Amino acid sequence: MKTKQAAIPRNLLKIPKPLSNPAAALIRDTLTHHGITQAEAAEAMKVSKAQLSDVIRQKKGVSANLALRVQLCLGIPGDLLIRLQAQFDYQKAFHSKNEELQMEVRAIA
Repeated sequence: MKTKQAAIPRNLLKIPKPLSNPAAALIRDTLTHHGITQAEAAEAMKVSKAQLSDVIRQKKGVSANLALRVQLCLGIPGDLLIRLQAQFDYQKAFHSKNEELQMEVRAIA
């Protein structure tokens, strides 16, 4: 029979509260560095200017499809953008939903 172990305690200070989306910032900074406008990049990637603008202004996240397009257009590794987006989403959820989920979720393993 297995003994029940408590969940691993998390130190909230070690999971930083996100200030901005690093994937969006990397795209924005790369465009600025190369002197490329959002309109030029959107046209080259075959996405709407609004879609690219929404990502850069952090209204939307970087999707897998957009990450591939950015990789082909700007040379930023798509998997890096996805990892940055996932980390940002996790940190945002952790700090906004953690207390609520602790009341809801019951540890069984």
